[in-house]
Amino acid sequence: MQQSLIRVGQKTSNTTSDYFEQQFASQQQVQRFSFSLASNGNVQRDGDNLLLVLGTPLPAIDPMPANWQQAMQELPQREGVFVALFWDDKARKLVLCTDILGLQPLYWKQSSTEVVFSDCTRAFVGDHSPVGWGAFLALGYTFGSDTLTSDVARVPPATLMLVEPDPIRVEQQTYWTFDYRRSSGSITEVLETLHQSVDLALQPCQQQQHSILLSGGYDSRLIAFLLSKRSLDLNAIIVSHADENLDLDGRSAMAVARHLKIPYQLASPEKDFFSTPAYLDYLEASEGLVPSLYLFISQVAHFVEADVLWEGLLPGKTLKASEDDFDEFQATKIKWHHHRIWRDAELVFGKSHATEMWQAFESKWQQQKASFSNDSDGTALFNYAHRTRNRYGLNPFKVFQQKSRVCMPGMTRDYLLATMAIDPARKQGNQFYQQLYRKIDPAALHFPVVHGSKPDLLQSRRLSDHLFMGRMSAHHFLQQRPRLMKLLRLNPSNRKPLPSNYLSNPLLWQQQDSVVEPGFLAKLQQGEPVPAQALQLLFYWRVWQWLRQKPLAGYFAHTADRAGFASRNGTQG
Repeated sequence: MQQSLIRVGQKTSNTTSDYFEQQFASQQQVQRFSFSLASNGNVQRDGDNLLLVLGTPLPAIDPMPANWQQAMQELPQREGVFVALFWDDKARKLVLCTDILGLQPLYWKQSSTEVVFSDCTRAFVGDHSPVGWGAFLALGYTFGSDTLTSDVARVPPATLMLVEPDPIRVEQQTYWTFDYRRSSGSITEVLETLHQSVDLALQPCQQQQHSILLSGGYDSRLIAFLLSKRSLDLNAIIVSHADENLDLDGRSAMAVARHLKIPYQLASPEKDFFSTPAYLDYLEASEGLVPSLYLFISQVAHFVEADVLWEGLLPGKTLKASEDDFDEFQATKIKWHHHRIWRDAELVFGKSHATEMWQAFESKWQQQKASFSNDSDGTALFNYAHRTRNRYGLNPFKVFQQKSRVCMPGMTRDYLLATMAIDPARKQGNQFYQQLYRKIDPAALHFPVVHGSKPDLLQSRRLSDHLFMGRMSAHHFLQQRPRLMKLLRLNPSNRKPLPSNYLSNPLLWQQQDSVVEPGFLAKLQQGEPVPAQALQLLFYWRVWQWLRQKPLAGYFAHTADRAGFASRNGTQG
């Protein structure tokens, strides 16, 4: 697993976890007076100067800067998704640069004598962050620079930072912001910048084997048609989504792959995936920063083995209409205080802590939304600053990067500005995607597409597609009528993932702390029924704690079997 730890200044005893420090015993270590770097990534050297690059800067940083002044000038010129850290040993200065959207994760914590950076939140010790956990509950992801741990922040996007050790001095500036003109947007410009971003990403890896994570959605199809027009050793990874829409997602992806003559493999998640070591691996890689139990996307990383992986469009909503205003965003995206999840949070954390989380979130929400215009442009920029960086699904630059070089079309300023210049009305109902399809290859419209969970035939004329849509409509009709399904001897849940055995781990309720409500733990110890969502919240809380102490497998090695737990503790749906 990729991990890095960088210190500037005099080491303090309460910044990083002992477990994380121990993991670096066999890693690449650099020690200087008041500076240290440990990483299992590629550290470049020029004499005593050092360069650590995380992610994919475009073009690559080669040669490395000669000194800190050159690093300050050159690093912000890169496109792509990356963090670059350059240590000028003679000047004793660290230069840090993040990508324009801050998608490559890097976290930091500062004290009076030390600044510590890591690409892992589990590197740091600290209490829980009420605003981080409040956003986790209300949004499913944290606000832009917040984490689940108090005083640990994510380095902001488009940030150029200069750090000096003696005494600690940090200078920080933003080197790029959105500056677009609505009237300048055109489909031709978007398509040109999209092609340019793909070609730029391909420059350092043209001859390697490429894989695309192909689904029935708009983004992956767009990427497949773009890549098929280039000379690449390309294959597709398709993961069956059998528990939704009768797997129209996988069915459409295979049809696209066959049309484009892209070799593909169809993978089917295990029904007990959320009880397997593979799920623990996912939690380790994602650090439990977003809810993941029973989510389809959590199962995908298990099947990724590729030199170069293409996954999604960067950022995710560039070609889709954002919410019209923050009233719509709040109504559709936020679990407000009347939502059941907050009652479950009160059960798990007690009313006092749950209220603190809610109030911290609400205050931050009001503050953040006030910094954006209350229209579709404002909600789009809000999504880039928060949701895109802390994706509800997985951040490929946090999860897939453990196995592959990750490429996503759109990793350039020009593309972002071109797409922001398009009138949001043109993106409604996925119209803009369909216009792009017609420009690239009208055949892209000849297969059904799945947007979220909503299917659309587009311009398919295949009888089999129309018959399948009819079958799917009948299936949805029956799903709303469980008694009829039972009468017909149909099982509506036979395709869904099985409940996780990890929720039956006695350590979840045997461990005490100052935040979890003792009465809730007592209910579990005594085998009383509790809401399923409340038990999941306790699971996420323990994962956050345990990731900083030892591998998760060490905690879940002796998890009780599901049957025994079900008979001892009847969780409520």
